[in-house]
Amino acid sequence: MPEIDDSEPMVSCIACETEIERDNAFTTSAGELACESCVSYCGYCESVGLDSDSWYNVDDDNWCEDCYQNESFTCNRCEYTTNNNRDSGTDVQNQGYWCEDCASNHTTYCDDCNERYADGVGECDCGNNGTSARVHNYSHKPNPVFHGGRSNLYMGFELEMSFGKENFTPDEYHAAVKEVEQLESDDICYLKQDSSIEGWGFELVTHPHTLHAYENATPLWNYIERLRDNYGARSWDTSTCGLHVHVSRTAFKSGAHTHRFLSLIYRNPREMMKLAGRKNSRYARFDDVYKPDEWGIPQFNLRDKIHSGGFSERFSAVNTNNEYTLELRFFRGNMKREGIMSALELCHASVEYTRNMSVPDVKLGMLKWEWFADWVATNNGLYPNLYQRMSKVPSISLSTPTLINA
Repeated sequence: MPEIDDSEPMVSCIACETEIERDNAFTTSAGELACESCVSYCGYCESVGLDSDSWYNVDDDNWCEDCYQNESFTCNRCEYTTNNNRDSGTDVQNQGYWCEDCASNHTTYCDDCNERYADGVGECDCGNNGTSARVHNYSHKPNPVFHGGRSNLYMGFELEMSFGKENFTPDEYHAAVKEVEQLESDDICYLKQDSSIEGWGFELVTHPHTLHAYENATPLWNYIERLRDNYGARSWDTSTCGLHVHVSRTAFKSGAHTHRFLSLIYRNPREMMKLAGRKNSRYARFDDVYKPDEWGIPQFNLRDKIHSGGFSERFSAVNTNNEYTLELRFFRGNMKREGIMSALELCHASVEYTRNMSVPDVKLGMLKWEWFADWVATNNGLYPNLYQRMSKVPSISLSTPTLINA
């Protein structure tokens, strides 16, 4: 590293040779002095370098060469480069490592030979080239069938699960899949592949239901119970499974209502995560709503999540990139009816609690957790599973001690 003479008040920029005041000069990681116009910052380690240095595009940001080499991942299919803490790639047979989007949408997983194959490239070694036809490709999206009568507030959920039972066999797997046949025929739910699930597993996806329709969806709950008890399906006690709830955009009467709903969730991250049973995850981030101001100080900002055309992180606590739904991604997977219902009730209650809230209400502090918890307690007959869940989670206190008949 070159020695710098700090006795002179004026220095010359190493890149453009412009004379600048020493106090306004930037020192690069190589120890060189440069003006503001000639330097760049690494988006990962925040080191300072010259514009003429080697910079690499990672997640649409400049990264230095060391961080690019050691901390990033480039998909072999789409060639998009991202932070390897978010996506380290999925091994696709004879194709290298693909990002999650490419692996989910353009590959088929064969349970018999435990390999993932690129669609259209040929069959796997065992010749089956995939699971049962009733486990659809990740990109499978049938026309939604709505259950529960006329309503603006419909919800659908995606439940990821894996089969952790010892000596689990392909025959058991196909038997578990076969049992969904009637439910899929009745447009209640269907099964999909998901590359994020380790080992044997799939994602159960429901058609949109009202909260009341879910309360009475006995065949659905019975199937999930059989998957858990008869086939050893697990979701809570795994490292790769989660529960995602989609809320219809028609449930919100205005952009201001959507803003209040998102504010309630993002301004109470500790309580939301405790209820969901899942800490801040790289797949469901709570910190992506904090944007640096002109001084580089993080500020709470929901602009990108409200306005169309803005960039919003998909792996966020609430994914707002979908055209027809908001996706709440921060729930831990759960194979019990009361656990899934508590998540659905939390989503429903959050929409209804913020529906008619006024600006003075917000200024009064009604988006704080204590206000919402009291409202749920008052309406616990409508949200019995959520109420019971809230009463068991440490640091969440409820003022109403008894259940009210709905």
